[in-house]
Amino acid sequence: MALVNCKECGGQVSTKAAVCPKCGAKAPKRTSPFTWVLLIFVVAGVYNFYLNLSPKSTSSTSDSSSSKESSSRKPFQAIEDVWQTVSSKDEMSGERSSYAISPRVESKSPMSFPYHGTQAWLGIGCDKNNEWAYIGFTKEPNLTDAKHEAGYKIINTRFKWDERLEVLSFTQKWGSKSIQFYDQDSAISSAASAETAVLELDWHGQKPVHFEFSLKGSSSAILKIRSECSRY
Repeated sequence: MALVNCKECGGQVSTKAAVCPKCGAKAPKRTSPFTWVLLIFVVAGVYNFYLNLSPKSTSSTSDSSSSKESSSRKPFQAIEDVWQTVSSKDEMSGERSSYAISPRVESKSPMSFPYHGTQAWLGIGCDKNNEWAYIGFTKEPNLTDAKHEAGYKIINTRFKWDERLEVLSFTQKWGSKSIQFYDQDSAISSAASAETAVLELDWHGQKPVHFEFSLKGSSSAILKIRSECSRY
């Protein structure tokens, strides 16, 4: 028989007693040596299990994360690094058009509010009768050096095809989020043969901003839309 302290009054009570003889509280039970030995074995077993499992689990998780990151990054690069083609149909007139579009880019130096994050792309469009080249933006460009005409603006600015620097003219309809090359044929020919293009704009409230476009895949994309437009 062993004696333990009562949790209520502190008096000693036998481990075989049901209640404390002094205060009547339920007597605490002494944990048997067998129970302690069994508990130690269980704790040791659990510890060893996780000790052996953790490095493998961590490695597996790391490999899985790297795989997921790699798999999620590759499709993004594949999409963003080359030109895309899309087609559309005017639901009212039924006329169809196709477009070859460069990856979207932000200005090389970030613009401040309210134009921060503005993206641009170089595009070539066609229908059954015409072809045109333009620069599209996610926000309407507010240009300080534009000459205003009836219903549109004229912009003269520097543009570079690879290392060939030119001063090109663009037109912009009032309220439009795009500017069109004035010399369409020359722009389309240059877009198909160059590797990069850089546009400079005097944007209101900003320093001169520059957008650099990748022309990777532009030639094949232009050929594709020309083939589509020839069938419209």
